[in-house]
Amino acid sequence: MQPGIGVFGTGTAVRCLVPILKSCGFEVQAIWGRTKDLAEDAARDLNIPFCTNKVDDVLLRKDVDLVFISCPPHLQSPIAVKALGIGKHVICGTPAGPGQTDAFKMVNGARYYPSLMSLMCYGLRFLPAFTKMRTLINDGYIGDFNVCEVRVQCGSMLKEDFDWMCDELMGGGILNTIGGAVIDIISFVTNQRASKVHGLLKTFTQQTTKINGIRKITSDDFCSFQMELQNGSCAIVTLNNHVPGQFVHEVLTCGTRGRLIARGADLYGQKCEAHKEELIYHDPVNLLDVQKSNVSGNIRADIPIPYLKGLIRLIDSVKDAFKSVADRHGWSKTPVSQAATFEDALYIQTVIDAVRKSSHSGEWVKVKIMTEEPDPNPFLSAAVRRSTFSLYS
Repeated sequence: MQPGIGVFGTGTAVRCLVPILKSCGFEVQAIWGRTKDLAEDAARDLNIPFCTNKVDDVLLRKDVDLVFISCPPHLQSPIAVKALGIGKHVICGTPAGPGQTDAFKMVNGARYYPSLMSLMCYGLRFLPAFTKMRTLINDGYIGDFNVCEVRVQCGSMLKEDFDWMCDELMGGGILNTIGGAVIDIISFVTNQRASKVHGLLKTFTQQTTKINGIRKITSDDFCSFQMELQNGSCAIVTLNNHVPGQFVHEVLTCGTRGRLIARGADLYGQKCEAHKEELIYHDPVNLLDVQKSNVSGNIRADIPIPYLKGLIRLIDSVKDAFKSVADRHGWSKTPVSQAATFEDALYIQTVIDAVRKSSHSGEWVKVKIMTEEPDPNPFLSAAVRRSTFSLYS
C-alpha cells in the first residue's frame, strides 16, 4: 500500500505535483494553504477531500504518512522539522529556504529521525541526460574535467501581485529558485563542490505596472557567478530573467579529451578529435508529461520541460521506494539513492549565501558549511558571558 499524502502549498508547483502523485498511484488526502480560501480553491480544483489553513490539521491525520512541502520558502523549514518530529516522511520543494540557517534546521531534524525519508525536489538529477553525463565523466569521456558553463534564460517569474518571489529576504529571486537547481546539478555530474565563489546579483525590474507605489521588488532577476571547485576546476553560471519566450537551459562540461553538453533534456558530446558533436541521448518533449502526468496544459506552460520531467521521474522513484517494502510506513533507499537530501540543500543554500555576500563585497567568498546554528542575539549573549552575575550565586 502506498503512503497517504499531505500537501503544503497551493501554487503552480502544487497544481503540477498533485496530478503526478495521483497518476503514480498515491492518494492525496489533505492540502494546506496560507488561507482557508486558498486551501478550499486548491482542494476543489485538485479533487482533494480535506483542506485547511492549519499545519497541525494535516500533520496529525492518521491517513497522512508522507508530506510534500511546496509553499513560500520561509515557511518550509518549520513545517519540515515539525513533520519529521511527528514521524512523517518529508519531501521538500525548492528552494529549501531563504538562507542556510533554514536548511541547517532541516538537516538537524533529519539527523534525529534517520529512518524517515527526507528528500529535496531537485528533479534534474533524475533526467537521463544528467545521469548519463555523470557516468560518462566518471568513465573518462571528456578526460580530466576542467570547466563547467551553465546558461539559463527565461522570462520574468514575477506574478501580478506582490508575493515572496518579489522579496529577497523571503527567498525570491532567480539565484535562489533556479540557481539552487543549477548548483545541485553541477555537484551531481562532477562529484565536486565549490570551495569559493564570486558573484554579481542585479535587480533591474524594481516595479511593474501591478507592483508599484511604496513596494519595491528586491529579488534578483539577473545573476552571474563563478565557483572554484575542490580540485581547481571551475564553473561559470549565468541566469537571466529578461528573455521572454523559449526557456533555454544548457549545461556544458569540458575536459582534456572532449566535452558534454545538456541542452534542455537532451545530451550531446564531442571528442577533441571529432569534427562534429554526436547526439548521445534524446528525450522527447512529450515522453511523460502529457501521456502520464495528467497535468493541465496551462500548468505545464508555467514549468520548464526539464524540471517537469525531472519531477515526474523523482516521484516515480519515490513510488518504487515505498512499493518495494510491504510495510506501509517502510521504504527502500535504493530507488531514491541519487535524490538530493537535506544535507545537499544545506550545501546549496551555503553557496547561494556566499554568492550574495560576494555580490555585496565584490570579493571572492569561501564556502563554509554551517556546523552549528548561529546565536539569534550575539550581542546579548556576549554581555551575559561577560557578566559576573549568576542566578545561582
